[in-house]
Amino acid sequence: MDIRTLGPFEFHIDGVDVTPRAPKVREMLALFTVRSNQIVLLRDLTQELWGEKPPQSAKITLQTYIVRLRQQMMESLAEAGTDFDPKQLLQTRHGGYQLTVDPACLEYRRFEELVATGRHEIAAGDYLRASAALRSALDLWRGPALVDVRTGSLLQAHVTRLNSARLTAVEQLMEAELQLGRHLDVLGDLTEFAAENPFHENLHAQLMLALYRAGRRSQALEVFARLRGTLVEDLGIDPSHQVGLLHQAILNGDAALEKNASRTGSLLDCIAAA
Repeated sequence: MDIRTLGPFEFHIDGVDVTPRAPKVREMLALFTVRSNQIVLLRDLTQELWGEKPPQSAKITLQTYIVRLRQQMMESLAEAGTDFDPKQLLQTRHGGYQLTVDPACLEYRRFEELVATGRHEIAAGDYLRASAALRSALDLWRGPALVDVRTGSLLQAHVTRLNSARLTAVEQLMEAELQLGRHLDVLGDLTEFAAENPFHENLHAQLMLALYRAGRRSQALEVFARLRGTLVEDLGIDPSHQVGLLHQAILNGDAALEKNASRTGSLLDCIAAA
């Protein structure tokens, strides 16, 4: 079984695609997926599908969706010659339903485990292993989480959390790569990430450092000026003290910018402490 949520929603059983096409049934299965191995109450399903104004027939409609989902899965599997009972997968529980699956088949769980590994390796000072784990984690993504699923309040919270975790993983990967002296290799990625996240100070700081190490001091200073202009104009704030210190270090050609950090601190932390 393979259940993918890091991009378009895909639900495969024994290699057979059983992802529903009907929007609300698709949304319902996506909610079961992100809450797998726990009971999803009828009230939560109702909130996800209809928000604060559900129809009077919501309970009956939900039961119809469940029947339709199981039937569509059974028909797809039967056509493929696969002997699998969807009722074993999606079980009726008191007050709701439960999708019971091996966590290893969940794409977003694999992503979270790889990110945790990368974070652990960074803390241990093994940036090579950290880079490998974080790249593997980010390679799982095929677009924004659940990009082709309509999301209500419950699913949207999960999507927001996953997209935030993806950005954090990018930031940690860039940290590991800079620690390894791969500033030239990450310039393109950092330029793109900074453009996509105009308020993200740490990504801009990492781009400034990579540009400086690549011998592009003027461009590094331009990145700071652009970041400061965006923050002042849109939010009414200046860049953080840490980013300001990096800017000053670039202006001064500080030798600390050419050194990697200690095994326990980030590059920017060590520059700020220099």
